[in-house]
Amino acid sequence: MEPLPNNWAEIQADIVYQTTNGLLVSFASEQIKIGIKYDLNGKHLKAIEKGQVPARGNIGLVPSQEEGYDLKSKVLGKGGDRRFHGKYIDGVLHFPGLVTEH
Repeated sequence: MEPLPNNWAEIQADIVYQTTNGLLVSFASEQIKIGIKYDLNGKHLKAIEKGQVPARGNIGLVPSQEEGYDLKSKVLGKGGDRRFHGKYIDGVLHFPGLVTEH
């Protein structure tokens, strides 16, 4: 299992990566394009790497309110207006490319 890269350009579509805390993640090509476009500093990747955190005041993964999705990335500061949503498929948190703004 490959470790999760810290920038979007190194991520390959549909490859399963493992975070340092053991979470398995994968990304669709659409999600990678969105990451390259909106997450130049890899803040969302760092949030995914950190794993699930309490919803208030933290950078990491928090529950998604979107139907059919389990977790979303949450970052604070610049870039924090977007959330990348993922859903568990066979034990892997997959990010197909759903992005919401608030």
